[in-house]
Amino acid sequence: MPTEPPREAPSEETRLLREEVAQQKAETEARERREAESETLKNRVSVAAIVLTTALSFIGNVRGDRSDAAAGFKGSANEARRQGAELWAYYQTKLAERTSLEIARDRIRLELAGDHPDAALARFKLTNYEERLRDFDTETERVFYRVQDLERNEDVSQRAALEPERAVFRYELGGKLITLALILLSVTILSSKKYLLWVGVALGGVGLAVALDAYFLFL
Repeated sequence: MPTEPPREAPSEETRLLREEVAQQKAETEARERREAESETLKNRVSVAAIVLTTALSFIGNVRGDRSDAAAGFKGSANEARRQGAELWAYYQTKLAERTSLEIARDRIRLELAGDHPDAALARFKLTNYEERLRDFDTETERVFYRVQDLERNEDVSQRAALEPERAVFRYELGGKLITLALILLSVTILSSKKYLLWVGVALGGVGLAVALDAYFLFL
């Protein structure tokens, strides 16, 4: 039975060529794997950035509405405070005038209690003073209650401004957290560090939670 001739051992050049081909193949597979991972990472970053950018735009709009509401309430409170201060100064002036009239009226009464040479004129002045005092009482009472109404309106407006102001603060905090998250996502693309993606997503999630808390709490 014929026997096969012994195979020759591959030459050193052939062995080196095979090793080089295998190394090139491994490098190509590794490069393709890195490119695929990088593409997947970029797609995830893009989706996260779109979501966070949309949320940031919505937060900006709602924050603007809350800021306008807070400014409106503050404006109402300031206007009520200004009008109340003016009316209170007017009320104090009227009280001083009333005191002068009371003194004049009391002097006429003392004169009528004695022997007054012109009693008719004195009674006429007394009647005039008493009418003016009644008018003063009516007007000062009206001014006093108006001042109380203005003070009540000021207090109500200030209380109403508290909730929009707290909401604005939370919206601003949430917006800053989301902005920082977007910066981290940009760094993720440049560095291709996967953990930065998850840090950015987590930070953006916290920002969204803060903003949503403000939205639903003061809706």
